[in-house]
Amino acid sequence: MSELSVLPENIPLPWLETLPAGVRELFDQSGADNSQRAYRADLIVFLEWCKVHDVTPLPCTPLNLIKFLEEQSDGFAMSTVSRRASSISWLHRRAGFLGDDNPRLSGIVSEGIRLLKRRHRDRRQKQSKELTTGIVRETMKECQEDKNVAKGMRDRALILIGFASAMRRSELVRVDVNDLNFVLEGLEILIPYSKTDQEGKGHVVRIARGQVPLTCPVEALREWLNYTGIIEGPVFRRVRKNGKIGPSLSDWTVWDIIKTRMKQLGLKNWDEFAGHSMRSGFASTAADNGASLQAIKTQGNWKSDDSLLRYIRNKEDWDNAASYKLGL
Repeated sequence: MSELSVLPENIPLPWLETLPAGVRELFDQSGADNSQRAYRADLIVFLEWCKVHDVTPLPCTPLNLIKFLEEQSDGFAMSTVSRRASSISWLHRRAGFLGDDNPRLSGIVSEGIRLLKRRHRDRRQKQSKELTTGIVRETMKECQEDKNVAKGMRDRALILIGFASAMRRSELVRVDVNDLNFVLEGLEILIPYSKTDQEGKGHVVRIARGQVPLTCPVEALREWLNYTGIIEGPVFRRVRKNGKIGPSLSDWTVWDIIKTRMKQLGLKNWDEFAGHSMRSGFASTAADNGASLQAIKTQGNWKSDDSLLRYIRNKEDWDNAASYKLGL
């Protein structure tokens, strides 16, 4: 097996070729222990982030490292964020960047991690508000009336695909035209790798056609691609004020799009919604409508029942709350 064969194709090979041989060996799955797997997973995420943000991974500046860790803290536990900081520090040491050349040793980065841990502690019990089919329908009306036609079409396709697929926002922004397969039943999207599949085994997400044209995710995506003329590369891209199409979105932009659309709807709790609202909303809505746990788990590629059941049990706990029996 080639030492680079397990990497996603869109990670820039010139950057990988500059890494020390001892680092490149991490990307060979054979004989890898748990530590190697963790380093490999962290570095794949880091290199992909550098590519999306067009920054140099080696050496990474303290400011860019803080930006990376801050984005990671929005969707991952601080234990994961801290480990990724350590992995990046290890990468720099193996590459010969020591002392001041290692961004993790910067006082700015250490203080930034401390503040992130404090922020994470303050919000650890707070979960994103879940999207519902009703909210999605109202959002689609707003998108359709957007004066920036391209932006409205993109947000419509992005939210519908995100909600119907249960993809993580990091997966959503990486969808490539080559990953799409329009079929009679709807749409198949290949996810080459994900948070729970860092070794790149991949899985396919299937999205059925909608019953209502305005909220059909398959047609919304077709309309976006046809309108923009996108035939290769990233599917979801930035839209400038003049309607021109820019580079691919970052996962942070998805977070901002959801909040902006919820605010435009006039929802008082708009700030409680985030990029994860689509994924959690899929789980709870599908369960409420009778989908089996296995079907939901397969669609969202959940490896553990615990995280999935958190959304479903919350609904069941309310349905069975003893306070309903008080007759108040």
